[in-house]
Amino acid sequence: MSNQAYASTRAKARRAKLLPEEAYGQLMNMELAEIARYIQDLEYRKDIDRHGSTLRGADLIETALIENLSMSWGDLIGFCNGELKKNVEAYADKFRIENLKTLLRGIYQGMTADEISKIVSPLTEKDKEQYARVAEGKNLQEAIEQLEGDPYQSVLREALEKRKTDSMQPLEDALDVAYYDGLMKRIKTSNAADDAYKKFVKIEIDIVNIKTAMRLRHRGVEGHPELFIDGGDIDVDALVAAQNVGEIMNGIEGTPYHEYLENGLGNIEEPNLNGAVSALEEYIAKESKRFSYLYPVSILPILDYLLRKQREVKNLRAIVRGKDLGLTKEIIEELVVT
Repeated sequence: MSNQAYASTRAKARRAKLLPEEAYGQLMNMELAEIARYIQDLEYRKDIDRHGSTLRGADLIETALIENLSMSWGDLIGFCNGELKKNVEAYADKFRIENLKTLLRGIYQGMTADEISKIVSPLTEKDKEQYARVAEGKNLQEAIEQLEGDPYQSVLREALEKRKTDSMQPLEDALDVAYYDGLMKRIKTSNAADDAYKKFVKIEIDIVNIKTAMRLRHRGVEGHPELFIDGGDIDVDALVAAQNVGEIMNGIEGTPYHEYLENGLGNIEEPNLNGAVSALEEYIAKESKRFSYLYPVSILPILDYLLRKQREVKNLRAIVRGKDLGLTKEIIEELVVT
């Protein structure tokens, strides 16, 4: 039996403890040591204390953030029962997909197993053991072979065999397609809250497809229908047929995505892709919040918290790493999504 009322209440209680938007502006004016002290007063003290004897500076903060994120997602899944638990676990595969991408990118970039282990955040002990094996792979093929029993292994094998360039992107896109195909098949629409959940996932699919189209066309790459996901509201064929960023914008005119992208892209002749991605992520944030308030006793407040928590950690990592690398405040602000 599902326990939507209890799990939704727990999610909303945790959501109330997240950083307010105005805090990011304050953090950008702090040194790393000050940021570490600041987040210790949130929910990160135990994670910082755990690694304080072996790590310093940006490495300490980032490791604490990553560990806390996986713990938070795992806790929320643990609060759920019955069909709700199955649905949250299915959605949480998004988190596992991100971990797989991080693992494979690390191997592709020649990082050591120890370096990779610091930037992945397994949800379970089983995931932790599997990621450790994958991180030992000397190349992408070896790493994928260590995913025995993982439902995404066959997806990655096929993508690796079919890719035509020495790039990680075909593998990452194949994971996204498989994830959303599986998720859409699981969603049952027996009531208004389920319909809203499906609508939210369709928005996510639209945004993933727009990002894919923007990235490909900005690089001058045409076609590639296999990299797009069916199930959203935007016509996939129109995105595949678009020859450039301007045509993509024409194809989504009249949708809410157009307004957000217009602000993020800037000059269409020299589009700001980072700004576009941030604008789309801001739209997702707005929609997850809206749906969670419309359907307060459903899966939607739980997803809203999980996404907000993920966004908080991503923003904090962007600030910490940006400061560590000496990036300007303007660049860091562009990477932060509120």
